[in-house]
Amino acid sequence: MLIATPNYAANILRFPDQSVGSISICPEESAVYGEQGFDESGRNRWQVLGPAAGEVEIPEGFVVRLEISHVEANNLDWLSELPNSLISDIRTKNVSLGDDGFRRLTRFTGLRHLSVADGGISSEIASDLPRLSNLQYLSLRSNEQLSDDAMAAIAALPHLQSIGLDRTAVTDSGLETLSRSSSLQAIYAGSTQVTDSGIANLASLGNLRTLNLYAGDPEFRGDAPNPSISDVGLAHLKRFPNLEELDVTGAEITGSGLERLAVDCPKLRRLVVSHCALSTDDLRHIGLFKQLEQFQCYGTVLDDSVVKQFGTLTNLRQLGGDLQISNDGVRALSALPSLEELKLSGKCDDSCMASVAAMPSLRDLALEHTRITNEGFALLADNAKLEHVQITGNQVTTRCIETLATMPNLRRLGLMAVEPRADGEPIWKSLETLAPSLSELWLFGCPSLDKADFAKLAQFRDLKTLRIEGGRAITDEDVKHLKQLTKLDYLELTSTVITDEGLTELMKRPALRRLRINSLATEKGLEALARASSIRHVTIGSPNLTDEIVQRVHDRHPQMVTIRRTEILLRDSPVSRAKDNADKFWRMGTESERVKLNALEGETAPKLAVTDWLNRDQSLDLAELHGRVVLIEFWGTWCGPCRRQMPKVRGLHEKYAGRGLVIVGLHSTKAAEKANEYIAANDISWAIGLDDKKQTSTAYAVPHWPSFYLIDRNGVLRIANPSMNDLEAAVVALLDE
Repeated sequence: MLIATPNYAANILRFPDQSVGSISICPEESAVYGEQGFDESGRNRWQVLGPAAGEVEIPEGFVVRLEISHVEANNLDWLSELPNSLISDIRTKNVSLGDDGFRRLTRFTGLRHLSVADGGISSEIASDLPRLSNLQYLSLRSNEQLSDDAMAAIAALPHLQSIGLDRTAVTDSGLETLSRSSSLQAIYAGSTQVTDSGIANLASLGNLRTLNLYAGDPEFRGDAPNPSISDVGLAHLKRFPNLEELDVTGAEITGSGLERLAVDCPKLRRLVVSHCALSTDDLRHIGLFKQLEQFQCYGTVLDDSVVKQFGTLTNLRQLGGDLQISNDGVRALSALPSLEELKLSGKCDDSCMASVAAMPSLRDLALEHTRITNEGFALLADNAKLEHVQITGNQVTTRCIETLATMPNLRRLGLMAVEPRADGEPIWKSLETLAPSLSELWLFGCPSLDKADFAKLAQFRDLKTLRIEGGRAITDEDVKHLKQLTKLDYLELTSTVITDEGLTELMKRPALRRLRINSLATEKGLEALARASSIRHVTIGSPNLTDEIVQRVHDRHPQMVTIRRTEILLRDSPVSRAKDNADKFWRMGTESERVKLNALEGETAPKLAVTDWLNRDQSLDLAELHGRVVLIEFWGTWCGPCRRQMPKVRGLHEKYAGRGLVIVGLHSTKAAEKANEYIAANDISWAIGLDDKKQTSTAYAVPHWPSFYLIDRNGVLRIANPSMNDLEAAVVALLDE
């Protein structure tokens, strides 16, 4: 059945002077709408033209996607000025259109795709839907007042192929009504009250290809509505022999249900069964799905016994889940000719790397906390297939860069919390050898990135995406090295002390469109950033910016599509300044999180409610310590970060005890029975007490473990939970008073 196609010609679209969103265009004959599914070719066909502000010229022969991201529901008069046949795709998110706003959208009779998420609409829209006779894809997700009453109007849309009803009030009865559709092929009804009966009610949709009844992880879903699907529901799927995609995350299904599903739906290409309480043994049936291309199962361990059943899955491209396989499991997966993505963790060591190197289609490899070393990784030298490598907290050190440099088609690299070189050389030694090939670089939690190493980034002339999260705080001088990155499109720097000067430097990047940064920027710096010729999306954190300032700047620069304020981070942790700017030290936590902590500062330190001191015979009272600086640490042996910080605490004790620093450790009541053993094994000499029934941690408003508090020589709590970056400097400042 043919759909009426408007005659597209060059047009001028007129929007308010202040941007209401963004405009993308695509040649009419190449436009792809709706959920991408297995065909991802449409993702890059739409080109962002710019913000939806003022007059926007649309070239002849192009169709338009309008993304409405910030506009008031009572300020939609401009919609009536737009040509009703030119726009083929409209998407809104977090815009409270209401039923009246939705009605205004239905004047665009040429729409093929309409997505209204969190729109505040109800089933009253049913009377307006018939105008959308060309619609192929409709998404009404997160509209909780939308009920079964609107389903008849949706089912009557003559060309509708896909309907999104996640987080609405649709029930089994609504699905029965939808089954009257003559064209519907995809239904997304996650986080609804649909049950097994709802699947049965879809019986007449013989051409159903996609069904998504996502229910989430039972541990975290709470009392929110979620589909209730069991083996009975899976059995009803035999009525849909052409089903290609199924997501029943959180369902109460068994291995028997999976076995039957493989017979009833032989064309399944994508299957998601995460958090379904399936046993590892149940998953052996996955090998029966002969056409499977994508399989995802989180919440159940996929071990060697499972993946050894995958030998018949010759089309499997993507495998996601809690993959805990050994070298034998890797060897089993190496027999899959189509596997493109592989994530290894835990048990794997060097002996599996020959199998990884032999995988004929592998493009994307992730190593997370494995036993693979540089020697094993070296077996991937000259691998021409790998395009993306990610290494996280692994025994492979940055010596692997020598191997990465031999991969001719490597385009994306992620290094997260990798270990330093064994020979003590800088962690980024030879990083510049990767510069000619990479278009995307992601560095996370790598504290050894010093100034000289940062300078090497200037050589990455073809880099389009750069993300540096955590680690040493980046300065204005550092960002000057990025001036050569003329192709940079997306930049993310989460740990910086960049000022307005640094922002001015960044805005000179000619291709930079998206910037996410934490900084010390003021309104002046944000204003300069908003005037940049290319930047359209900014997410920024600064102690000097407020929501009001950000909105004011945005109002003055309508060409900016989005400007959002976020909490400032240093070393990937949220931080705030002192409440009264009395000192220069950062505090842990966002401004909202620090309300109770800030109230403690400047007051006499709360007493210690300790009934049992673990490594001293006599009790300790803070009043006895007047005249000295006191550092209180709340910690526990069960707390990994506490154990990692112990060498730093020991260093402070050894370095400053002679100048008047006293350290007091307060162990949590949790795992208290292990504290004595740990104290003895680690030769801890400063006072350690047990927090009696959490009285002291409550008095100090402890937000997490470890937490540190500094008390001056007069017994006043001066700094509650300083940033670890500033802890030693704060100690010295109080000692010097």
